[in-house]
Amino acid sequence: MKKLTLLIIINILISTSFVMASSQIYQNQALEYYNAGKTDEATFLFEKSIVFDPKNTESYIYLGRINQDLENLEKANHYFTIALFLQPDNLELNYLVGEYFYQEDNKDEYTKYVENLEILCPNSCDYLEQIKKLEVKE
Repeated sequence: MKKLTLLIIINILISTSFVMASSQIYQNQALEYYNAGKTDEATFLFEKSIVFDPKNTESYIYLGRINQDLENLEKANHYFTIALFLQPDNLELNYLVGEYFYQEDNKDEYTKYVENLEILCPNSCDYLEQIKKLEVKE
């Protein structure tokens, strides 16, 4: 019985390592395509990376950036929001999601992200200053 339990644990560890390595391989290939401007190929591989590791924040961020570049802002915000859920203290993501809600004229949601940045940057930071400038522009 002990041998069976040990065998199961070893199999789980090996499988987990394989899955994480696969995710990283797909992400690295996707980055090459992204940097070469091949967004369709990059998108496919970033999505594949997420299948193997659903907590891969970087892949969500890149998918958001690709959609932002394609001016598919709702889909970009979707990916940025998922990444922010996984990494709530990320300054850039708080800014990007807050900016989206500002552009959508959803002041309540926008205000939440300004408040997040005020908490994360008590002595101010570039992202906090940038998000506050959005109000001044109009």
